[in-house]
Amino acid sequence: KERRDNASATGVLKDNLHDYCEQNYDSEIVLLEEIIPPFPDTLCNSPAGKLRRTDKADAASISTQLSESEKLIGENSQMMKDMKEEIGRNTAQISGVMETIEFICSEVKDLKERVDLIDSRTKKEEIISTEREKRLAHLEAYTRRWNLRIHGIPEKERETARQEVINVCQRLLPQFKDKFPDVVDVAHRLGRANPQNKGRGIIFQFTSRFYRDAVWRAAKDADFLTENRLKITEDLSLADRARRSKLWPAVEKARKENKRAFFVGGRAFVDGTEIFPAD
Repeated sequence: KERRDNASATGVLKDNLHDYCEQNYDSEIVLLEEIIPPFPDTLCNSPAGKLRRTDKADAASISTQLSESEKLIGENSQMMKDMKEEIGRNTAQISGVMETIEFICSEVKDLKERVDLIDSRTKKEEIISTEREKRLAHLEAYTRRWNLRIHGIPEKERETARQEVINVCQRLLPQFKDKFPDVVDVAHRLGRANPQNKGRGIIFQFTSRFYRDAVWRAAKDADFLTENRLKITEDLSLADRARRSKLWPAVEKARKENKRAFFVGGRAFVDGTEIFPAD
């Protein structure tokens, strides 16, 4: 169709041209069509829509919103700045607290080490103290083995306790009569003087264990002591007394069974074998 339209148009042009202008246009048009092919039939896009004009009210509203947004942004920025400063202060405080805690932990650790050291020393001192107490108790008991006590001698004004003891010992062992003034060292009444107490015992010490033990053996079966209501006992320590009180039931039972049972200080023996208190 296009070619027919072009041919008709070419004919009109040829009719209106002068003779000297006549040329063979058909061939030229054909050449042009061969050189430049016709454009394809494509749909053209719609022209871009025109932008709507914003009126003054919209512009003012937008400006107001922008101002408020800027204000909010500024306030938020200030708040973030304040928060950052507060976080910085809190961080500094936390660092200070951490340093304090570390210092306290170090002090506690040091104190714990000291306490452990003191505890270790205390345990050692307790062991040493226990051993010392045992040795002192043994030494006290051993020292008291030179002593005896006599009960039942009436008290007199301006009496000499030592001479009273010598008289009793001379009656018990007349063969050593001349020895007792030398072997009886010291003697005194037990406790404070009291008008209501007329029968305080006398404790006396010997310079020789030989004579002390001889008096002690003689006193066990002496008629003189029984007739004069006198009694001679050992001078025992508190520990020996407590130990004897625990051992006494076993000793009493053995004696009832006609066994040989006796005490030596704080120790007890049955038929030559030492017995011990029950735990």
